[in-house]
Amino acid sequence: MKYEDLKPGLPVRIAPDHTSGYGGRGGIVLDVGTFQLFSGEYRTGALVDIGEIGMLVVAAEDLEIVDISPPDLGWEEFDI
Repeated sequence: MKYEDLKPGLPVRIAPDHTSGYGGRGGIVLDVGTFQLFSGEYRTGALVDIGEIGMLVVAAEDLEIVDISPPDLGWEEFDI
């Protein structure tokens, strides 16, 4: 996908062959921009929450938009 199409709240899936080892997993875009990693390296892309302890910064070309079905009636999703 294109960098210009990324926006917070967008449901995405990471490319299956991604070098992070988290390829094929889905998540939600939290922020878009250039981020400084702990290693000191700068990376441009999306900060993606994959529902685990860490978050990933993934380049736009390694992401695809996915449809997430709404929760069953009576259930609600919320952030804590």
